[in-house]
Amino acid sequence: MIVHEPGCMLYSRGWLQHAIAAAGRLTHEELEGGEDRGSAEALTDALARFAEQDDWDRVTLKDIADHATLMNRDDFRSMCTCGAFERASE
Repeated sequence: MIVHEPGCMLYSRGWLQHAIAAAGRLTHEELEGGEDRGSAEALTDALARFAEQDDWDRVTLKDIADHATLMNRDDFRSMCTCGAFERASE
């Protein structure tokens, strides 16, 4: 499993904050950046997946962020600033 470090754009909490902000901007304006659109789409896909589970009431924000970033690992590779992808391939 790939584990990103605090400060990395793909660290679960930081990524979640970024994706939520991107999703919020989508409601107010058209996004030009593919990374923002990808983050917003990954967040909404992860939220939709967990919302359909029987145990949805036990899902944490960390669960959602981890699922979304791991599910889209290749899409977000360029955003990684901590070297987690390189460490995982060693």
